[in-house]
Amino acid sequence: MKKILIIVHHLRIGGGAEKIASQVGTNLKRLGHDVTFLIFYDFKPKYEFEGKLICLNEKLTEDVFTKTYKLFSRTIKISNICKKNKINTTISFLEDSNFSSVLSKTLFRNKSKTIVSVRNNPLKHPKLFQILTKIIYPKADLVVALSRGVKNILKTQFNLKNTKTIYNIQDINRFLDLSKEKITNKEHRIIMGKDYNFITIGRLTEQKAHWNLIRSFKEVVKKNNKVKLIILGKGELEKDLRNLTKKLGLEDKVFFLGVVKNVFPYIKKSDCFVFTSDYEGFGNVLTEVLSQNKPIISTDCDSGPREILCPELNIEEKIKYPHRGKYGVLLKTFDEPNNFSDLKEKPPTKEEKKLTETMFEMMKNKDLQKKYSKGLKRAKDFDKHKIIKEWEDVL
Repeated sequence: MKKILIIVHHLRIGGGAEKIASQVGTNLKRLGHDVTFLIFYDFKPKYEFEGKLICLNEKLTEDVFTKTYKLFSRTIKISNICKKNKINTTISFLEDSNFSSVLSKTLFRNKSKTIVSVRNNPLKHPKLFQILTKIIYPKADLVVALSRGVKNILKTQFNLKNTKTIYNIQDINRFLDLSKEKITNKEHRIIMGKDYNFITIGRLTEQKAHWNLIRSFKEVVKKNNKVKLIILGKGELEKDLRNLTKKLGLEDKVFFLGVVKNVFPYIKKSDCFVFTSDYEGFGNVLTEVLSQNKPIISTDCDSGPREILCPELNIEEKIKYPHRGKYGVLLKTFDEPNNFSDLKEKPPTKEEKKLTETMFEMMKNKDLQKKYSKGLKRAKDFDKHKIIKEWEDVL
């Protein structure tokens, strides 16, 4: 039995890293380890977890001086908590937590084994974080990357040698159980009607490139009017995306349903999942969709989708788009950044045209639908029983 400290900003429902932290800690606890969670902010509602909880009850701030002070004050607190509780291993998630955890080892002689988990493409982090990654992460005992793509970036761009890939833990049987529930919102049930339903799930941010999806979908509607696009998620671009939908005359075709507690009935009622991210760390939602045996169209972004949907490919292998892989279709990422002031007037880009063609082909081609309706087999490769063993091996 190991005494493990899981360190993460908070456990509030909605965050991908927070969800994985809760699951890793809980499953290690079920294997007999003594698990304590250390969080900085007491945000609610929290993901379910098993184990003890320590909260520093910090307040959010954007002040650079205060944030720097927090980084070092957490370092001392982590060291003291580890000594007091005789912690064998710390596992931290996200950069602020990772930096403080490693510094507790180097500055205050914290003797616990230090494992940090990188949850996204580090080249997309602020420049300061990239500098700190190069300086601090080599001093960790182990840097866990959530995908081979992220591991490759850490090795080639940050010269890290203490890396290992462990994919995100997924509870596939729970996914299947959750998909049996009904959509409780009456309006949502009406929207999820008999038309062909495309669905996407994710925060409404620049990273997800929803504007390209909406513009591509406009051309699908011109080809076949019996179609809808369901968007689950909230974010800072919601107002702009709604305005774009209105400008394109798609108010009765594109539906923003916000954040729902259980996405699986929505996935089950849909016909095809579309993922248009510019970059990812892994892409948890892809494994969730695979578990429901739904076809997937995804950008071949850095990193995650290629590894999940096309395990037959090398991560740096050159391919032609669209690429019909073993478990999904890959498309090139979109080149142009959004500019909501002229998105309506601009003609479709080359990449948007490819997405339109692929979506329409998926609608009409029954053989293609059948080919990509067997994803559960792949989803099981990420099941908790396999992934938690890999975490236990590195303790």
